[in-house]
Amino acid sequence: MKKILLFAVALLVLSTFFLTGCKKDGLSIKPKSTDSTVTTLATGSSYYYVTTDNSGNLYALGLGGTTIYKYDIHNGKTPFYTLPQGTGNDTTVINRMECLTSDSLGNIYTLSVNNAGTANVLKITTSGSASTIFSDINPDKELPVQYIGTYNETFYFSTQAGIYKIASGGSPQFLISNVSANFAIDKNGNVIYATYAQPNNAGESSLSQISPQGVQSVIVANLYNTGNTGNYVTTIVIDKFGDIYAYITTSSFVLLKVNAAAKISTVMTGALGNVDGLFGAAEIGGAFNMVADPTGNIYFTQTNNDGSESYLRKITF
Repeated sequence: MKKILLFAVALLVLSTFFLTGCKKDGLSIKPKSTDSTVTTLATGSSYYYVTTDNSGNLYALGLGGTTIYKYDIHNGKTPFYTLPQGTGNDTTVINRMECLTSDSLGNIYTLSVNNAGTANVLKITTSGSASTIFSDINPDKELPVQYIGTYNETFYFSTQAGIYKIASGGSPQFLISNVSANFAIDKNGNVIYATYAQPNNAGESSLSQISPQGVQSVIVANLYNTGNTGNYVTTIVIDKFGDIYAYITTSSFVLLKVNAAAKISTVMTGALGNVDGLFGAAEIGGAFNMVADPTGNIYFTQTNNDGSESYLRKITF
């Protein structure tokens, strides 16, 4: 019995030793920890829209660009798909691509837009083969499409007028108005969007959703309120855990997280800029596109002050 007790005590000492860290030469060696950081991956004119596939590969498209690039940390930037240029009957049609998204199978979606404002939806397979799945989707060509998304063969897009959806083989259906142009789609097909109001001259942003059946509900009634200045949710992203991240633009930047219980937490805040580092010191400018990879890291694009250069950046948690 005494031997058993001694053995148990020895195990307890050893477990405490390994669980709490060890000492070597009088110095305490703590278990390794990882700090959250912001890192700039690439700089140039090709990083405005961004999306990722199930393998974590990144795809980027410049504003008004004609080539989608695949970004790999080992091989850098390589062309993935280039839009063929065409001509119309009377005038030259200068095609360009706008917006990027992907589906659960790794297909990439973008818009082919001509100089008349006609926007067609292109589906690009993992091999780089493209086909038009919807034609002339925008009902008001004076309001360009700003964001796109897809879920179970249903396509979504937004303009300044609101959010639309197109079922397979159907026509655009108007879903909701008076929302921020950006939106995200969760794993259940709910479209997450932000609204903006100015009660008592104070900017107030809220987060809501609309189900695949068209049922609207509020997730967070008062996501962010500056109290005396305007603020806007400029981009929304959902990670693999179902957490929603919302980037708020004010006189500085604010990145908020909303979990499944609708609890809000501030991930990071700071001055507007382009400074890498730990969350406490990093700076983010006007983030335009945000996307989460399969591991939960977030990638986003931003431009410099005059818009002449763009950056592809990563938030590692």
